[in-house]
Amino acid sequence: MSNGSVPSTFERHRHHLDLHAEALGLGLSDAEVVAVIRELDAAVADDPAGDGHGFRSGPLVQLTLDGAAVLAKVETGGVGGSHKARHLFGLLLRQVLRERAGSPLDTGRWAIASCGNAAVGAATVASAFGRELDVYVPVDASPGVLTRLEQLGAHVTFSHRAAGEAGDPCMRDLEIALDDGAVAFTVQGTVRPDTIDGCRTLGLELAEQLADAGDHADDVFIQIGGGALATAVMDGLGRGLGADARLPRVHPVQPRSAHPYAAAVTRLTAGGADPDPLSDDVAWAMEPWPGTPASVASGILDDVTYDWRTVYAHQRATDGWPVLVDEDVFVEATDLARRALADRSSNGQPSGPAPDATGAAGLAGWLTERRTPASPDVAIGRSLVLLTGADRTA
Repeated sequence: MSNGSVPSTFERHRHHLDLHAEALGLGLSDAEVVAVIRELDAAVADDPAGDGHGFRSGPLVQLTLDGAAVLAKVETGGVGGSHKARHLFGLLLRQVLRERAGSPLDTGRWAIASCGNAAVGAATVASAFGRELDVYVPVDASPGVLTRLEQLGAHVTFSHRAAGEAGDPCMRDLEIALDDGAVAFTVQGTVRPDTIDGCRTLGLELAEQLADAGDHADDVFIQIGGGALATAVMDGLGRGLGADARLPRVHPVQPRSAHPYAAAVTRLTAGGADPDPLSDDVAWAMEPWPGTPASVASGILDDVTYDWRTVYAHQRATDGWPVLVDEDVFVEATDLARRALADRSSNGQPSGPAPDATGAAGLAGWLTERRTPASPDVAIGRSLVLLTGADRTA
């Protein structure tokens, strides 16, 4: 079923998205942009294989956990069960707007490398528009994810890691497919820079929800795999709050067992160095994580943090720092989030489906920093986490 009169988040926040400015520059009117957004959003909502809804704002709730209050943006009920489909809908929307302005619509098979939520998000959007999607996943991909991909009609290829191979084998196979003519439909900003735009809606929603509640955040804990989520959320927050606003300190969260982002920042800043993270001169600092990464938070086990430089630019600008999480804390955070959301739902309060360990990783970062501060001389304040990534094991 479609969403009726409730506006899509892409419609509500379109004026802050690059794709809107581009469409106007190509000669389309704002009314034409709105019409395309409504058309595509309705297609996502009405797809029999989809989730039964389009892109709407997930709730911002306050949870009391571990003896303290934390704000949580709940995205487990979003299209595809996470924020990932926002990235991909933004790519589709931009392409259709270009087509309506006279550019040819790409007709190649879409392709994505992913270990979970991004693949489901891409398959959800692809299913709504009858597009062929090739998904490259690791051999240990979640059975729940694989079942959902099958339901959505995606074509799955398992990517095997060669002995001694550095880097993500899924990305290796994606790059081969792109060389053979596939169209990148993915969330890595290094492959598709315009993928960031659609997920800016998440940061724009946060800015609006904080303002409506008369609230604020001093610190935001964001789980990172490839880095596109943190980039998009901080960009969106900045655009929504305005140029003069003070942004919260951003703390990128990774497993202690595999943290290519934090390792790159350590290399980059060794000896007190403070180079411009957006300069091409710093690319050397990011190295693939050695061996095969492993964590219960499997969705953020990227061998490389692809968009690490933009993440670090936001971290540096807000005086944040990375947080590394132990496995038992991921498990604890997942359980706390599940019970808190279930309690809210049983009381008729805004909530969402239970997250998996990846989806609760930001909360795990917050718990870690409360108990064992990575920066003990700076106390965290009013904190915000993202719960994004629905549990598909049930």
